[in-house]
Amino acid sequence: MEESRKPRCIICNEQKDGLGIKPDAVVGTLRWLNGHTFKYKNPYRPVVCRGCFLKYRKSRATFERKRAIYLVIGIVFAIVLVLASKGNAYSLLAGLGVIAFMYLLSLINYVPELDMPQKTAVNAAAGPAGQNPKIGRKGSKS
Repeated sequence: MEESRKPRCIICNEQKDGLGIKPDAVVGTLRWLNGHTFKYKNPYRPVVCRGCFLKYRKSRATFERKRAIYLVIGIVFAIVLVLASKGNAYSLLAGLGVIAFMYLLSLINYVPELDMPQKTAVNAAAGPAGQNPKIGRKGSKS
């Protein structure tokens, strides 16, 4: 069923072939919400096309960095909350709620992970014909 859908790049939003998105909890939840609340069946398979791969990597790195920062802030607030209330059980629950809320805030910038082996990631990052975009063309001196 997944393969019969047309591929669409999540970065440039054009109908192109590319690397597929790894199904995870966030993607599954969004698909379930679309299917059950809005009765919308997405006819496209989300991919990242070759031309948008570097932009995708930058967006994914930004998302991972922001997620870590939000979780650290949430944990710090939770610890301060528990220490300020001298270990009250309700403050522990409130602290866990703060951590969960901060994690949900990090999902505002969600960029899904690609479904590919590590070797493919290195080849895709190298650009066309195995050229490294930072080095330049094969045989040229930088």
